[in-house]
Amino acid sequence: MAITAKIRMSGEEVKAKTSLTPEEIRDRLFYFRDTAHDFHHQTKSGWEHDALGKLYEALDEFADDITEEMMGYMDGKRIGGLVRIATPKYGGHESSVKLVKDLMDFAYEVYEWGGEKKFCSIENKAQDLSGLAAKTIYRLTLS
Repeated sequence: MAITAKIRMSGEEVKAKTSLTPEEIRDRLFYFRDTAHDFHHQTKSGWEHDALGKLYEALDEFADDITEEMMGYMDGKRIGGLVRIATPKYGGHESSVKLVKDLMDFAYEVYEWGGEKKFCSIENKAQDLSGLAAKTIYRLTLS
């Protein structure tokens, strides 16, 4: 889990600094994808099945694109091996909603991290990831 530290800037401004690492970002993107895929197969709701299907398919691209872009910003330095994070059990519709809200929070953390590193496309991808989560929340209200 990422830690956020507050750093005093000039004057009264306080800027939060995240401790995310490229490895953690990549691992968590795969966690969200794997969990959405698992929940997609567990639900009995057609709308929820559809919403989670669109989510995990999009997350597959985000996981690949963000990982490759981070390595590009780091002059081609490779990120260590993937560490799989265990997926939670599906506990009904509420599990899916919680997953997507957690994804939205994570997207903001990635956005902040990208800004700190001046990795512009990571910030943009994180905004798109947040939008995907918001749209999925909407889709989940249809089930």
